[in-house]
Amino acid sequence: MIEGHQEIRDAYRDTDVARQYVARRFEEPLGALLHARQIDRMREVARSVQVRQVLEIAPGPARLTADLAQSIRAGVLLDASAQMLAEARARLREGGNDRWRLIQGDAFQLPFSNAFDLVYSFRLIRHFDDADRARLYASIARVLRPGGLLVFDAVNEAVARRVRERAGNSCAHFDALVTPGQIRDELTQAGFRLVQIDGVQRHYSALYQLQVLIAPRSRRLARAAMEVVDRLPGGAPLEWIVTCQRV
Repeated sequence: MIEGHQEIRDAYRDTDVARQYVARRFEEPLGALLHARQIDRMREVARSVQVRQVLEIAPGPARLTADLAQSIRAGVLLDASAQMLAEARARLREGGNDRWRLIQGDAFQLPFSNAFDLVYSFRLIRHFDDADRARLYASIARVLRPGGLLVFDAVNEAVARRVRERAGNSCAHFDALVTPGQIRDELTQAGFRLVQIDGVQRHYSALYQLQVLIAPRSRRLARAAMEVVDRLPGGAPLEWIVTCQRV
């Protein structure tokens, strides 16, 4: 299992990993559903605040930012991987969006002195233990203006622990498994106020079965069925999209 600041950083400093990142994780129906939910939430956030200065941390190949062009037109992308930034630059240029500033840097030591109105980061904070998450929150709070928003993802312990037990040793990356109370507490300690927590990938066992049984035959049918299942009432989510505000 890939775990810790250096191991996680180095895992993404690979040209093949960067080039294949979206295809491997977000083109199959289950990953595409998650991507769509994250895009929907980010568009809601962008509509709710006056966005002037925006920072995405660990954008990878600009998976989210490239699809947010109509909602967030410019900002800063910071990633520790030059390989990921190269893919991000190509993806943004392909979409005709070259107004983003791309910087190679460390999320634990953000190289900014100015304040951002919005910071978002997916598939980063969740990969670290309690102490490192606290360091990341502190680093982000330092560059986020009072009242500014931070959006990130977290993994639901109640669902993910069962998924992890079934997967055995096949989990490639460490993910912190947390509860809503834990999220609220650690954000409060870091100087943030929890604004909203949105569950995604509800009824995960059913979604996974659709991915395994239907997607190999028809991605379109599997995705359509997942949309229905994911919106059914009840069912604990596998993940959350967390929105918080710097106090």
